[in-house]
Amino acid sequence: MSDASAPEHLRGLNPEQLDAVTCTEGPLLILAGAGSGKTRVLTRRVAHLLHKGVRPWNILAVTFTNKAAREMAERVHALVGPASKDVRLGTFHSTCSFFLRHEIERLGYTRGFVIYDQDDQLRVAKEVIKELKVDPDKFTPKALLGVFDRAKNRLTLPNNLPGEEVTPVAQKALRAYERRLREANAIDFNDIINLSLRILREHPDVLERWRGRWRYLLVDEYQDTNLAQYHLIRLLAGGRRNLAVVGDDDQSIYAFRGADIRNILDFEEDFPDARVIRLEQNYRSTGSVLKAATAVVRNNLRRKVKELWTSEGDGEPLRLITAPDEEQEAARVVEDLKGLFVGQYKPADVAIIYRTNARSRPFEQALMHARIPYNLVGARRFYERREVKDVLAWARLVLNPSDGAAFARVVGLRRGIGEKAIEQVNAEAEAHGLSVLTAARRVAAQPGRGAKPLKELISLVDLFVDELPRHSPGPFLQLIAERSGYLDAVRSEGGDEAEDRLRNLSELFNAAEIEETITENPTPGERLQLFLDRATLSGQDDDLDNSQGRVTLLTAHLAKGLEFPVVFVAGLCEGSFPMLRERTLEEDVEEERRLLYVAITRARQRLTFTRYLRRMRYGGGGWADVPKSRFHDEIPPELFQAPRGRLGAPSAPLAKPSTVPSEAKKKLDVFLKQHNPSGARSGLGGDTPGGDDQGERTQRPPKSVEELRAGQEVHHAELGDGRIVSRVSMGAGLMLIVMFNKAGRKMIDPRRDPLELILRR
Repeated sequence: MSDASAPEHLRGLNPEQLDAVTCTEGPLLILAGAGSGKTRVLTRRVAHLLHKGVRPWNILAVTFTNKAAREMAERVHALVGPASKDVRLGTFHSTCSFFLRHEIERLGYTRGFVIYDQDDQLRVAKEVIKELKVDPDKFTPKALLGVFDRAKNRLTLPNNLPGEEVTPVAQKALRAYERRLREANAIDFNDIINLSLRILREHPDVLERWRGRWRYLLVDEYQDTNLAQYHLIRLLAGGRRNLAVVGDDDQSIYAFRGADIRNILDFEEDFPDARVIRLEQNYRSTGSVLKAATAVVRNNLRRKVKELWTSEGDGEPLRLITAPDEEQEAARVVEDLKGLFVGQYKPADVAIIYRTNARSRPFEQALMHARIPYNLVGARRFYERREVKDVLAWARLVLNPSDGAAFARVVGLRRGIGEKAIEQVNAEAEAHGLSVLTAARRVAAQPGRGAKPLKELISLVDLFVDELPRHSPGPFLQLIAERSGYLDAVRSEGGDEAEDRLRNLSELFNAAEIEETITENPTPGERLQLFLDRATLSGQDDDLDNSQGRVTLLTAHLAKGLEFPVVFVAGLCEGSFPMLRERTLEEDVEEERRLLYVAITRARQRLTFTRYLRRMRYGGGGWADVPKSRFHDEIPPELFQAPRGRLGAPSAPLAKPSTVPSEAKKKLDVFLKQHNPSGARSGLGGDTPGGDDQGERTQRPPKSVEELRAGQEVHHAELGDGRIVSRVSMGAGLMLIVMFNKAGRKMIDPRRDPLELILRR
């Protein structure tokens, strides 16, 4: 069949992609290298199954992020139209949440169960510590949740914790934690998959029914599956065994979340008759980028052999920036950006990728100083914002009167309900096995100072329960915000922050209007419940929006699945790439190498590595030399742009604040003014010290060292004006890193070199 005569969903595929799309029966392992078109293969495969006559509800496709799921759904719909509506296409957790809404009653829960997020879990862990009188120095709530998380990831029970954590306290705490969740008709994030697996194992009739429904399984990012997900997929794929998994063992970077690379490496042992198809043609990056990535990752022993290639040629050589310290590393990256922006690239084309969030600081400061807009990925997510969680707490309590976490949050929004009243409610609920709302009614009926505000709260919940059947989710949430007085309270705060919060609430009301359903004719309550599930299961990828055209700052973990024309991989040093600290296991080294591989393969056209030679010791104590990364020498030197000195030697020192040619400087100024005409907030610094538009100024000595904070403009009697870059603890004292307009970067002891604050009007 020629490409022109083939159905649309089979056109434009290379031979390996075509095999992966059309091989529909039996187990299949698709090893998809970075940028090899795996999303295209997955979506075309779904379209091909529908083209063959498979019913849409017989197809289950799961992936790991909401963004990937949305992209797949959009592409399938574009190929087959309305026929894709009943294909189950989502994340592992959204799919299992869907399953539990139908089957959780088998375990004694009701279908109105709530999914606790991390804040809710921390609240329960604090209650457990208080209940068991655990020494808070031995078990913090966060540490306790870490124990529970590892136990659930390994599918262990409360009386069978992981070997190194079997202590009477941990066992009692986990049992108390589980009891409290059960009393609240709540489950946590790990339970979503674990309880689904338990139902399928314990109820053969349920397993057969869902096997009959989902006859063709597709699993994306199979290298990232954990033990529970592995067993879940094996169970559902039993019988017909029409299981296609897509993944890249070279991008397995989530061991800290419980992901097990053995799941993909041992697929052929689990399914001896499996077919294996390798997708090695890369459509994203230049040859130089691919050669660097392959040269690094081939040093791993535990991997499937793949060799990425491209038909587009080698492209630009790689670049290396070497700087004395982290501050100058960031400054030199910014100087490089200025040159790029007077050429063919825009801020949205650029990503700076580092190993940990803490590494963003010098890059943020350098970008702010240069007035280059940026987007910091990994900041607080939309559904974690205070005003969003406040309104959703009311909705959760309406749907689940046993939701203790939602009740506690709502009580915190109301005046006049003290700690004593809350303790009475909790005691009443525990003593008589009541929901918190029923217990609150009993307490409110008793005389006391907190009775009236408690009655008002209960009346509001009753009102919302009555109103729910008459509203879709968006208008219902708006009704809650208005009738509870929350909107008026936010408006009364005034200022920019209140405006931001009001905008977030407006966005929440819009986001709640969704079309996905769990039944054919969903009730308003079912639609609201589905939205609450989606909000709880949202990830950081949901908030990655670069429509405003900013430089993107993010970690290698968050960069997975993304691509940029220009990438800076920052910190090719020991302690950064790789960040091993005390760990010396070879499997840890291999995961760090895979992280670097992921960072490298985000680049499409231009790739620059950076490294610094020294850094300030934690807690003071002077400078420490930083060795180059052990991965540095794994990259062939011939791939780099010919250096002025040997590879890895320090770049020439910065002689001036800017090395952009004078003719290009005007173009750069015009560019920055176009992209930041008003000094917009959110990742863009204010005016540069010493500029002409600073406004009227006054000076005064600081009242305390707390006023000497990063970003503050200061004046020194001899060195002139500058801006504080950072504060550094040095023994018992405080040192300030200050970037002076004329004298450059200096370390100042404010006790011996007094500074004055510069105040603007």
